[in-house]
Amino acid sequence: MIEANKAMEKLLDLTWRLVEPRPLEQALELVTKVVLELLEADHASIRLLDEAGDELISWARSGIGIDAPPVAFHPGEGVAGWVIETGRASNIADAPKNPRFKSFETIGFEIRSIIAVPMWVGGQVVGVLAGTHVEPGKFDVRDEGLLRVVANCATPLVDKARVGRIRTIPQLEHAMASPLRLRLAADLIDIGDLGLSINEATVSSGRPQQDVEACLRPMVREGIIEFDGDRFRLKKDMPSEVRDTLVRMVQQGDGQLKRERHVRNHLLGGMIGIDPKMQMVFECIRQVARISVPVLITGETGTGKELVARAVHDSSPRRSCFFGAVNCATLTESLFESQVFGHRRGAFTGAVQDFVGLAERCDKGTLFLDEVGELSLTNQVKLLRLLQEGNFTRLGDTVERRSDFRLISATNRDLEAAVAARQFREDLYYRLAVFPIRIPSLRERLGDLKYLVEGILKTQALRYGTGDEPPVITAEAVSLLERYHWPGNVRELENVMARAVVMAGTGPIRVDHLYEVELLSDAPPESGPPSEESFDPAEMKSLDDIQCDHIATVLRAQRGNIKATAEVLGISRTTLYKKIRDFDIDAPV
Repeated sequence: MIEANKAMEKLLDLTWRLVEPRPLEQALELVTKVVLELLEADHASIRLLDEAGDELISWARSGIGIDAPPVAFHPGEGVAGWVIETGRASNIADAPKNPRFKSFETIGFEIRSIIAVPMWVGGQVVGVLAGTHVEPGKFDVRDEGLLRVVANCATPLVDKARVGRIRTIPQLEHAMASPLRLRLAADLIDIGDLGLSINEATVSSGRPQQDVEACLRPMVREGIIEFDGDRFRLKKDMPSEVRDTLVRMVQQGDGQLKRERHVRNHLLGGMIGIDPKMQMVFECIRQVARISVPVLITGETGTGKELVARAVHDSSPRRSCFFGAVNCATLTESLFESQVFGHRRGAFTGAVQDFVGLAERCDKGTLFLDEVGELSLTNQVKLLRLLQEGNFTRLGDTVERRSDFRLISATNRDLEAAVAARQFREDLYYRLAVFPIRIPSLRERLGDLKYLVEGILKTQALRYGTGDEPPVITAEAVSLLERYHWPGNVRELENVMARAVVMAGTGPIRVDHLYEVELLSDAPPESGPPSEESFDPAEMKSLDDIQCDHIATVLRAQRGNIKATAEVLGISRTTLYKKIRDFDIDAPV
């Protein structure tokens, strides 16, 4: 039996040697050699559970019999399997007489004494450290204590082996089976050393933050990415075969990734956000896109209802077919029927040729009815029949036709209140609202405003050619935007930022570039809230005066360009001409 002082020296020496960087197999083999010396054993081994937890695999052996092929055990099988299953140490004086012992002719040596202890990682038994001898009753309680100490020394190595690398390519492919995890890996490959913060990954993926974290954390444990406390990056020392496999899997999923990026970057570009309400919208889009049920999108003007409708279509199996949209508020009763159902030549004055309606053109595709709450009761009946029977007839025709389309409707009205007021048919409402999606207003998710501003500024910089890099916005300007109530929602924000980009030129966007927001904001001035006595009704402007001043200001900024001014204000040129005439505004030449 080795002396206590020498045993302590060997343990200290082992501890220092394990700190040195070396391959895992070599480090574990060093541990087994120390076990041979400490226990004066004939054979020592370390077995670790595989990733599936189904098999104990030999990782390191020292002593007699190492030339023989290693033997694998299942949990509960043999002494090692019993230790894994129970988490208890085993000290067997005469192995052949013990029911736990399982003999193998291929091991190449005789075993009488066996001592084995569990190796714990994170509250779970992940491996077994064992020693054997040809003599019976070789090991005692002191040997068991030494073996436990050695096992504790080796535990960090085992922990690193489990969380620091993926040992087989199939394990990597299994780990990357999640579409979200694959999307995050693709983004990390594209962005390189800069990496992604958790908020950036959430905005990029359009998924709830907890889902993003649930995908990123295992990727850290699996050795695919690293986390420095602020940003996630691909691990630099990742084995080349793992990196090659990761790149190959991203390339294989290129079609799906491109489709998701198209939906996120182009269709939902104005709907960026990490607010839970917006995350719910994104999740609803993903869920309902797979199933062809009617969708009713509700929300205030300017929230992006048509963007959501197009995202549902482009994410669905119907994406390769026609997406037809019609605004019900702009059509008369007869024109709606012609646009949706079509007409034959001569059906009415001006019908000089046959016309294929949207319902027919959207076969296998998607029909989008915007402002469906504005439909007359007569047209509501016709739409209900189309939804119930799937049949329709062109105006002036007798041939009944069928069309398999997915209906998406949108409205900024409270249809339930309209039903109660008998302004909208109840049976049609329930046909439309099979899967409702409510888009929150911008004032309900002001925490997303800075992300929206960043995205809009990038788009505006490209549109107006103000430079390769999007303009910078000052913290004071962002604070002002966050205090505004945004009745026009994201559409109004886009118009405000478009004007600010033009006004700022190549400089930063300041508060004075957002003076119409400052003028209309509910926020008090920086000098503090005015007292009631400070209000002079005679000096207060009417809403018409404010609107007149704003239109005149934008006209001057656009050098009298009516088209550009209308785009910034978010109105048509006809409406702008009418307001210039009504307010008697002098348009600069």
